[in-house]
Amino acid sequence: MSLVLVADDEPAVLEVLSQVVEDLGHDVVRARDGEEALALARSRRPQLVVTDHMMPRMSGMELCSRLKQEPGLREVPIILLSAVLQHGSPDSTAFLNKPFEINDFEALIRRVLENAPGTSREAATPVEALGQWVARTLQGPLEVAREQLLKLEGLSPPKQDAVLALGAQLQSLERMGQYLQDAASLSAGSLTLHPVEGELRGHLEASVARCRTRGPEVPVELSVPPEPVALRFDVVRLGQVFDVLLSNAARQGGARVELRVSDERVLVRVSDPGPGIPEAELPRLFQPFPDGPARGESLGLYVASELAKLHGGSLSAESVPGRGATFSVSLPRGA
Repeated sequence: MSLVLVADDEPAVLEVLSQVVEDLGHDVVRARDGEEALALARSRRPQLVVTDHMMPRMSGMELCSRLKQEPGLREVPIILLSAVLQHGSPDSTAFLNKPFEINDFEALIRRVLENAPGTSREAATPVEALGQWVARTLQGPLEVAREQLLKLEGLSPPKQDAVLALGAQLQSLERMGQYLQDAASLSAGSLTLHPVEGELRGHLEASVARCRTRGPEVPVELSVPPEPVALRFDVVRLGQVFDVLLSNAARQGGARVELRVSDERVLVRVSDPGPGIPEAELPRLFQPFPDGPARGESLGLYVASELAKLHGGSLSAESVPGRGATFSVSLPRGA
């Protein structure tokens, strides 16, 4: 069984393609445009990507090119579908003209996965299976909600604020599904890193840029050293850590991000101007299911903490009530 990412901007086509892949015995994650597909590929690491060419925000051709530039995703096979192209992309593994017979699509899925390196997956543990089931169960209702939300675009400003708020809540639910899957994999000990040698500043700046897209009302300050910061790390997973911390700070009204470097360690500090965290809550802040009411995305903080540990580092928090909170990711150099 493999994880297959299917991307198509037409809901009916996306549903049919996804159902075919599921009937072949594989798990499916769905995307409605190229940018969403790239983000899901980074976070979910599929064994195969199936993408339409004509999509909003990022075409299938561009998606193929971007995936081949991503460490950890370069070897993932891609099937490109198109009703307008006569040939596939140089970056795609296979190409299929639309319209096509379902039997041809099934045969292509089988052939590409059989020839792809490292696509076999061990049977999931009960905990992992539960996390995967929850994520898949959430996906259907969330897709319907997103489609309905698109119909509300263009309303008058007072009502548009409500639409934006609903969109933010849907994104939070989508992240929760991913956190549940990651937490299950961490519990089973099956989540592994794919570290590469890289320059950390650019990846931190990319996370900050994603946070700034939440709106101009979310100020984010970034301070990085002028020289390159070389480090060995998993690009996708460490980016996930940064995204969790920046998302958490954005909900408190903004973020101050600082990258500090020494000969032995790299330290990334994310501070917010919020009300702070009560001292009694700090010891259980990174527990997966803490007692009492959840604070923000507590499961996301647990996943971020465990990912930092897998890098040989740590995630810590300090806070003074009424004066905000600071989360610090410490990573060893040369790890």
